[in-house]
Amino acid sequence: MSARILLASVTAAQLLFASCSFGAIINAPPPELLRPVEAPADLVAVTRGDIKPVKVAEGIVTPYSEGLSFRSSDAPLSAIYVAHGQRIAEGELLAELDKTSWLDRLSGAREELDHIIRVAAYEDLMAEIRIELCRLDIEDAADEREKTLAEISLSELLARDMNRRETHELDRDRLQTRIDALEAQKDNYAIHAPFDGVVLHIEQLTEGDYPSGRTPFIFIADLNRLTIRCINEQTSFFTSAVEIIAVIGEESWPVEIVAYTLEEQLAFFYEGVTPPARFSFTGAGDAGSWNAPPTDKRVLLMAHERGVEDVVIIPINAAHIESSNSEEDGVTRQDFAYVDRNGVRERRDIKCGRRSDIWIEVIEGLSEGEIVYVDR
Repeated sequence: MSARILLASVTAAQLLFASCSFGAIINAPPPELLRPVEAPADLVAVTRGDIKPVKVAEGIVTPYSEGLSFRSSDAPLSAIYVAHGQRIAEGELLAELDKTSWLDRLSGAREELDHIIRVAAYEDLMAEIRIELCRLDIEDAADEREKTLAEISLSELLARDMNRRETHELDRDRLQTRIDALEAQKDNYAIHAPFDGVVLHIEQLTEGDYPSGRTPFIFIADLNRLTIRCINEQTSFFTSAVEIIAVIGEESWPVEIVAYTLEEQLAFFYEGVTPPARFSFTGAGDAGSWNAPPTDKRVLLMAHERGVEDVVIIPINAAHIESSNSEEDGVTRQDFAYVDRNGVRERRDIKCGRRSDIWIEVIEGLSEGEIVYVDR
């Protein structure tokens, strides 16, 4: 009996403790972490300064490149003397075709010319002998009749000799012209570097293959003639800039917009492509000292526009822009900032003007010295 009473007492005590704990939990204040926490913000005084607007775009450095081709397509590839990425010097032999057929034609023409010259020399000698004998016949003629016949023979010999000499001369000129033309074709079978540069690409052909006539076989780049091609923006993006700077790493150089030629514009038009902005890169210094073609060098293009001086400014991340769309007014914009008034954060409508990458001009709504909130 006593055990039952003890068990009942323990059970009642447990229930009483549980009910007291539950009430304490319900009535306890919420923990600190459950209270709303405002995003941290800095306070900055409104000041005066200069605004220099900057537009930022991305570009890529490209060297001047040129596709070189064989001007002949009647011979197979003989040798390639350079490799991709190799530096080359002006005048260096890069590749050539088999010149066996060309040399055979040139050798045949020269041999034919030599034969005509030898034949002409022999016939000239024989003609001179016949003419001299005919003249002796005139001197030794016994009477006027023999003399007249000898003079007629001499006249015919001289006429035939003149015609023969003219024919030989025409044949020599014809063959010499042919030889000159063949000799001029020597460069058609070879590709030489037109400037110091580096090899960008070589067509995948091996010895014995026939390259396509006048189709570029080797592409080379001149690292001393660099341009910057904008990745996304068109030329109109930069028209209001008073200065454009190209930044690569810690270095920067002034650049200028390069207009496209009519031929280039037509090429873009037929491809249905809008041409990106292009800039000269003449201020890059000794570009030839780079270890590789700068075709993958990304740059930032900083287009500095005409700015304003001594105006009210705040950090750009202290200004907020709110836009709305209505049927009556269309799209409207309202700029605002949060001002500190005796420790209370208060919204203030303002009107912003020009901006740079750090500051924004405040035309209306804020005065110098007021404190604004800057979002982190």
